[in-house]
Amino acid sequence: MSAAIVYKYRGNLYINLTNRCTNACSFCIKRKWEWKYRGKNLRLKREPTPAEVIKAIGDPKKYPEIVFCGYGEPTLRLDVLKEVAAWIKSKGGKVRLNTTGLASLRYSRNVALELKGLVDAVSISLNAGNSKDYQRVQRPRFGPRSYRAVLAFIRECKKFIPEVTITCIPLPNLDISKCPVIAKKLGVLYRERPYLSAYEIK
Repeated sequence: MSAAIVYKYRGNLYINLTNRCTNACSFCIKRKWEWKYRGKNLRLKREPTPAEVIKAIGDPKKYPEIVFCGYGEPTLRLDVLKEVAAWIKSKGGKVRLNTTGLASLRYSRNVALELKGLVDAVSISLNAGNSKDYQRVQRPRFGPRSYRAVLAFIRECKKFIPEVTITCIPLPNLDISKCPVIAKKLGVLYRERPYLSAYEIK
């Protein structure tokens, strides 16, 4: 089975831009599910070019949203993300980014500003109400600086992106009760994502 560059879920189209990630989350399903997602193989043998992604998308207006997600952190291919997002917007499509929120730390610049006009909505995975829990659950490659960097990224996204959402997963032995409070304080939306265990193909 060849790897999917894009895949559909609940009417939206998702872009599998890379399998690399800034985190090694304890709850990540890509290895547990053997790189598959609802019948699609998402393990890339090589990362797709912008032209390949654009060809795989087709007509952006066919979908309520086109989401940069997949089994990796999309902002690790920031230039490709911006090029494809600009094309989607030029064709009348809506763009959402699902991210760890560590792009500005990774590139040492304000990436949220660079996404202005290219991204309509961003979902940022927080999953913890403090730095200690974040380190334990998200296991970021950038160490203890990461939690504060995510919060800073959320604040910057609020300035430049129309819709900003913090997401959390109710994991065993993890208190996420502070997460909606943090979202309210930062003036962004909050959503709990389900904890996925058994492989889902529905």
